[in-house]
Amino acid sequence: MKPRPPPRFERSAFPISNMNIRTNIFSEMHHPLPPRGAQALPTLHSGGLVLLPTANLWQLSAHVQHPNAVRNLLTVCPPSPVNRPELVFADQETLFEWCPQIHPRLYTLLSYHKRPLTLLVPAGPNIPLALIDSRGEVAVRLAMDSFVYRLCEDLEAPLVCCMAIGQGASGLPSSFGKIRSDVLRAADYTVTRRQREELGRFRAVSARYGSDGEIEFLL
Repeated sequence: MKPRPPPRFERSAFPISNMNIRTNIFSEMHHPLPPRGAQALPTLHSGGLVLLPTANLWQLSAHVQHPNAVRNLLTVCPPSPVNRPELVFADQETLFEWCPQIHPRLYTLLSYHKRPLTLLVPAGPNIPLALIDSRGEVAVRLAMDSFVYRLCEDLEAPLVCCMAIGQGASGLPSSFGKIRSDVLRAADYTVTRRQREELGRFRAVSARYGSDGEIEFLL
């Protein structure tokens, strides 16, 4: 039996809290990014790496449509069981456009989960191969930090993000002071907001829709 596609929703149907949502459709009326992150967008567009705080940890990010930038990101922050690269989206509508085979139950979970949540979902055709695992899945999440949300919205595409952990490192980058110098040097631009804060102590919870029809939560 052919699986049913997730229902299409209007963007306004999703509860997005603590977001600076712009309602004006004309680009010339959009406010610029805050001064402490003003160069993040042009850096990403030019194929550079941006170091920035997210909802719970510091991450190094790249534009999904710049293959060289994605390759550089994965070299600086190598994928591992602890540090899996993920795509960060501004909203569920864009997420569905990139990964149309997400099960409806995961959509419901994503809508109501109040903490950072990473989903392992079937990858769509536009996902870079370097981000797809042996099961054909890619890690995705919604932006829960207002700055990251704005950045993804302005890109009109997801961010590719890894935790700001270099080769052989083990500690989580929960504050700016815990980021190693090799990762700092690799960033073409560092967002200066929230550098004195402790963002969080844990990675995002991960979940997938299992073959038994139940949602699996992963460590």
